[in-house]
Amino acid sequence: QVCSNCPARAPAQLHTSRKMAFSRLSTAVLCTLVATSRADCSNAQWTQAYSPDACHMEGPTAVVKCLGKSGSQCGTRMESGSNVGIGLHTMTIKAAPGPGVVSTFYMSTNGGLYDKSCSHPWVELDFEIMGNQAGSESKIWTNMLQGTCQEHWAWITVPFDVSADYHTYAFDITADSISWVVDGVAYRTMATDGFPDAHAAAQSSSFKEFISVWGKSSAEAGEGIPEFRNALGVLDSNTNAFPLIVDYQRPSSSVVPAPAPAPAPAVVAAPAPAVVSAPAPAGAAATCVGGPALWGDCSARHCCGDGAKCYEKDAHFAQCRQSCTPGMHGDDELKYRSPWSCHVLTPAVRR
Repeated sequence: QVCSNCPARAPAQLHTSRKMAFSRLSTAVLCTLVATSRADCSNAQWTQAYSPDACHMEGPTAVVKCLGKSGSQCGTRMESGSNVGIGLHTMTIKAAPGPGVVSTFYMSTNGGLYDKSCSHPWVELDFEIMGNQAGSESKIWTNMLQGTCQEHWAWITVPFDVSADYHTYAFDITADSISWVVDGVAYRTMATDGFPDAHAAAQSSSFKEFISVWGKSSAEAGEGIPEFRNALGVLDSNTNAFPLIVDYQRPSSSVVPAPAPAPAPAVVAAPAPAVVSAPAPAGAAATCVGGPALWGDCSARHCCGDGAKCYEKDAHFAQCRQSCTPGMHGDDELKYRSPWSCHVLTPAVRR
C-alpha cells in the first residue's frame, strides 16, 4: 500500500538518519576503546611511565601488579608532577611478598633512572622494600645516592611484616639532614652538610617523587651492588600466587608542613622526686615512664617506655629492641658496624 501523504524524499531521509546513528555509535565505540587503552594509574598528580595493564585504581588505591616471573612482566613506575625539597614526603604502601620483587618509594633528580654508566651526577633517596626480606620483623634497604653512583646504603629493621598491611614511609628533609621515617618513627638520619649536592637538591626543590614495582628472574642481569642483589633473590623462587600485588595510597600532596611549635606552658611544675625501683629479674624488660620507644637509644636510662628490652651493643650504645642476637648486625650502618653484646640493661645494672 502506497502512502499518498508520505514526503517524496522520505527514503533518502531515512538513509541519512541511519548513517548519522551509525556514525554516533562508531564514535562512542572508538571513545570507549581509546579510554580503555589509556586506563592506568595516571592522574593530575602522577604519571605512569609504562605497562598500563600493570596498574589500576580501586578508590584511592593504586594497585600495581607483578604479572609473571620475569622482569618484563613485573610492575611499572609512576612519577609525581611537581618538584619538591624540604618537607615531609609520605607514601602509604602494602608491599609485595616473596623473593625477586621490590616495592619502592624514592626521590630523584634524574628522572627516576639509575645511571649505570655512572657518568652523570644525581641525587636519589630510596626506600627499597624487598619481599624477600619480609617477615615478623622486616629489613628495608635505605639509600642515598649522590655524586656519580656514590651509595650510602643501610638496612633498617621494622617490627612488622611489610607485606601484611599498610604502613607509611616518609622522607623527612630538613635544611641540614634527611631522615627515613616509617609509621612516624625515624629509623635513620643523615646530615647533609658533607654532601653539597644533596644539600643543594633539598634547598632548590630539585627532587621528584617516584613509586615503582619491579622484579628480576635468574635469567636476567641483576641490579645494584652485590649486597642488594643477594638480598633481593629471584622471581623464580617466589612461591606466592601471581600476580603479586602492591597497594599504594598516594596522597594528593605528599609534602606535609612542619607543625607549628607548641605554646610554652603557663606553669612549670617542679619535677617529681626520682623513684628507684628494685632491679628487674635477669632478662626482664625494664619499663620507665617517658623512656625511649621501640628502636630508641636507651644508653642513658637503661630502660624503655613501651616494655621493650634495653639491649647493650657496647659501652657507648644500647637500643630498645624486641630481640637481639650477639655479634655483628647487618642492618647497622657500615661505619658503626661492630659486635653487639646483647646484654639486657636495667636502671639498676650499669655496665
